Amino acid sequence: MPEISSSQLAGPQADSFRKAKEAVSRQNWDYALMLLPPILEAQPGFLEGRKILRVAQVAKTKGNSALEKGMAGVKIAPLLLAAKTMAGKSPGSAFAKIEEALGVDPTSVQANGALAELALANDMPGTAIFAHETVRISKPQDLGNLHGLARAYLAAKQMSKARDTYQMILNINPADGEALKGMKDASAMVASQEGSWEKTTDFRDSLKNKEESLALESAGKVVKTAEAIAEQLERLHAQFEKEPQNVNLARQIAELCEIQGSIDHALQWFQFAYDLTQKSDPVLEKNVFRLRLQQLDKEVEQARGAGADPAVLGEIEARRKSITLEGARERVARYPNDLNYRFELGEALVDNGLYKEAVPELQQALRQPSVRHKALILLGQSYHRRNMLDLAAKQYASAASEIVAMDATKKDAIYLLGTALGEMGKTAEALEEFKKIYEIDSQYRDVADRVEAAYQQAS
Repeated sequence: MPEISSSQLAGPQADSFRKAKEAVSRQNWDYALMLLPPILEAQPGFLEGRKILRVAQVAKTKGNSALEKGMAGVKIAPLLLAAKTMAGKSPGSAFAKIEEALGVDPTSVQANGALAELALANDMPGTAIFAHETVRISKPQDLGNLHGLARAYLAAKQMSKARDTYQMILNINPADGEALKGMKDASAMVASQEGSWEKTTDFRDSLKNKEESLALESAGKVVKTAEAIAEQLERLHAQFEKEPQNVNLARQIAELCEIQGSIDHALQWFQFAYDLTQKSDPVLEKNVFRLRLQQLDKEVEQARGAGADPAVLGEIEARRKSITLEGARERVARYPNDLNYRFELGEALVDNGLYKEAVPELQQALRQPSVRHKALILLGQSYHRRNMLDLAAKQYASAASEIVAMDATKKDAIYLLGTALGEMGKTAEALEEFKKIYEIDSQYRDVADRVEAAYQQAS
């Protein structure tokens, strides 16, 4: 059962859809709710019509009383049961029953889940994605729904979006093994697709005709020239005017603006896309945060080029630290169980000199293997700066002992351990730590001066 566009509607259906769109534009929800369901029952794959119906349903139920909202589940259950019995013999009728349930509560997890399941069973991945996205906007941390969304993206062969969705799940629950495997598999498929795209000398040869080739080339994300970017942006802007609530369009515009080098415009579009999701998309949030920092980096570069006073550069750096801390606090407030975000907050607190406040964040981050060693070092620095030298040394020693290879992180841990021991008056023990680095990398910081000075004093 293929998904269709409005151009594929004929006769009375096309006329009814035109009237339904006009009704929605005039906020005549009742008329739209009367016109759209018969079209969708006859054409279950008409995704554009389903999206407009959902707008009308949401608007119609917005003012429901607490009692009506409380009774929604009771009303929805028998409708979904009926849809399940109809699914095999009459998919169109099953879809209609599910829409009847969604008319009671358009954001129902159960009803949207049933819609997605039936859509995937009938080869309609776009409809399944729409159902799961509807739930995600209102319930961004519903892990079952996010897993369903990832599977729908996989069915639609949108591997990068499947990967991003699995990352959202891991941000909420880092221990989700299914999500970890899904993200790795999706990432591998993304890399494979990108590799085969680049290696193909003439990908048009593999397509059915030149017209299909040109359409794919113009719609593709790999845009190599300024002219192509400008043309793509023009098309996306025109499409966005028709679909001003389309998060994916806003995201694509932002990505192209960034490729174009328009950081300010890219930030505006990423922020707009993030706001459309009701600030529930962590990937968009990271892009907003990243570009805000890029703006400050550009400001620093311009200030240095103009020979700005050090005080001006210091003020910009202070703003950068403040923005980093603000963003870290917001992410932890939204995702309190994400240990990576706990680490980022602890790191930002240390960078801002808030050592006491950093301690509990970093202690929690120790449970996240990917950041444990860095968290130990930062925790040690938090103690160190408060003159709690024995506790600081213990954290540095733990980090140094757990890291096998003498990499940059291990060198940092050993150096800081030596520094703490020296400040505790344990000169001989401190020297032994510095010598561990000296034997491997004599140019690391000032270890050569420290070690060689000790030998000169002994001679």
